[in-house]
Amino acid sequence: MKKQPLIETQALRVFLTMAEERNMSTAASRLGISQSAVSQTIRSLENQLGAILVNRTARPMTLTAAGNVLASQGAILLDSLVDLTNAVADSAQGVKPSIRLGFVDSFAATCGSKVARALTARTTKLAVCTGLSLALEQKLLRRELDLVVSSRSMEENDTIVRLELLCEDFIATIPNEHFNGQSTVESLVLLSKHLPLIRFDLQSHMGMQVEEVVRSTPIKSPPLYEFDTADTLTSMVASGLGWAITTPLCALQAERFSDRVKFVPVADLVGQRSVSLLYRAEQHPSFVSEVFSACQEILKNDVLPSITELNPALVQSIIFPA
Repeated sequence: MKKQPLIETQALRVFLTMAEERNMSTAASRLGISQSAVSQTIRSLENQLGAILVNRTARPMTLTAAGNVLASQGAILLDSLVDLTNAVADSAQGVKPSIRLGFVDSFAATCGSKVARALTARTTKLAVCTGLSLALEQKLLRRELDLVVSSRSMEENDTIVRLELLCEDFIATIPNEHFNGQSTVESLVLLSKHLPLIRFDLQSHMGMQVEEVVRSTPIKSPPLYEFDTADTLTSMVASGLGWAITTPLCALQAERFSDRVKFVPVADLVGQRSVSLLYRAEQHPSFVSEVFSACQEILKNDVLPSITELNPALVQSIIFPA
């Protein structure tokens, strides 16, 4: 049998991305290359392997039998190559890794720059991506990010390791002109009778968590307003449009509105949000420890005092793992 030339790693990466997206244009956008480059790479692979990999007439594109074999076996091979590269870099003395971090918005706004500064000397290149938890986790699974700080645990995926950074209670955000010492669910029920509850986007993880909290109470307020960031949501509360349920970290993210709103703990409001460091199993084992330590140190020494300035009572709403 004629010896086949080895498949190049980049060509395999291009094919696997296209196989996942089933669209060359979308794959090109994810990879940061042109659509023609994706098409040419796949044509070259087909010529090299002597097999058609893609049914180009189907919409969306489908894989041939040969393409399905390359997609399933190639994904395993590429994962192994990435793990091997990281393991070698991690064990070599003096070698600084190139790291891609993902931070959920509330963590990015309150801790992101400090964590990046703390890790700069430890890395050859440090890239930080911010956004909603669900989007960041998809990038982690696609190996577009190495570590992610998220409000979701991803416990359903056994390839992801979770280290909890902190757990925070849900609290109320109330405009100054409507604040009358509210600190119980009963007082929020009364507040809701003349001031609507402003919600986080119900498609976001934060929005879904808050909705679960609301459903466990007798609070009745139709979903009139939804916003996707703590900044925007708090600005609406500050304008007197309504009140909201948030967390201490999200409150700190929106601290510029603290002169117009009250951030208050609610003793009998059931529910907590966990913020964790997520990474793929066996990925950067020693560096993970450094990132975790840096995040916890900044949360305890910088963030906690800042939250205390918003309202000293909020300190009781934050729990660090033992």
